[in-house]
Amino acid sequence: MGSTDHYSQGSSMDRDACLRARAVADSPSNASALGGSLLRSLDSLEDLARWRDEVINLHRQAILGISTVPDVASCACNGTGSRVTCPVAASTLEALLAAGIARMRENGELAVDADPARLAMGLTAALRGGSLLAKTTRDIAQLEAALDLALSCLRSHSAG
Repeated sequence: MGSTDHYSQGSSMDRDACLRARAVADSPSNASALGGSLLRSLDSLEDLARWRDEVINLHRQAILGISTVPDVASCACNGTGSRVTCPVAASTLEALLAAGIARMRENGELAVDADPARLAMGLTAALRGGSLLAKTTRDIAQLEAALDLALSCLRSHSAG
């Protein structure tokens, strides 16, 4: 049985896991589980660094088996267990990041030519890719490096 068949005819355990992942991804609390509480009030690079630390801590706990983190990197299933895309969590996260970056630009912390949508997309990509690598290698350094590089890029747009 190929991997496509596995997802399209998933066992009840696969379906249950997908249902739980989908419910988490679609819920407003998903953004909170990914540091959304900080993102909603994000208006400085310092706030963004605190968000990064919170996300790293949540993923570290998940890798150690202490808690779970919504999987924005691979949330891709529906109630039947078949593979579909699940952009809700990533788009919510990206929108929160973009709004915060826009506030940083408005308050003069970032240059006026900083593109909030593009920078948010890059941060989201770093989170998704770093999260996937951290989970598959069980090495949080993968996520730390991805987020640190993305934040470094964002800092290069500082106004001062």
